[in-house]
Amino acid sequence: MTTTQNEEETRRLAYKTGKSLEKAKIMYLTGDLGSGKTAFTKGLAEYFEIDHFTIKSPTYTYIRKHKIKNGDDFYHIDLYRIEEVDELLSQEINELFENEKNIVVIEWADRFTEKLHDGIDVRFKYIDENTREITINE
Repeated sequence: MTTTQNEEETRRLAYKTGKSLEKAKIMYLTGDLGSGKTAFTKGLAEYFEIDHFTIKSPTYTYIRKHKIKNGDDFYHIDLYRIEEVDELLSQEINELFENEKNIVVIEWADRFTEKLHDGIDVRFKYIDENTREITINE
């Protein structure tokens, strides 16, 4: 478990975790609203040389694709607005997992009940306005 005191620290922690994501390819982020999941995703994007300003919570577009400089794809999935993942979206996400070159980061991953693929679990806990507890299970 790591404690961060601001968004910049959360992004730096994610940047350091990027190397692990290169191997695992899939990261499941869970935690309360405002606990740092998107800030963490921005840090991962920076590791893969993607401008972190392009990382936004997909409000009505659940999946956003970003190109990595090596030609691979970085998929940012945000399931916040979905109470339960239907079969069609589940199939689409699982198809992303099948391509070994894809990097897939899922916010609100606890709404994706069909975890058929191993990945890195990251749990976020909102402590106060500035403080977050982040637990990374590789």
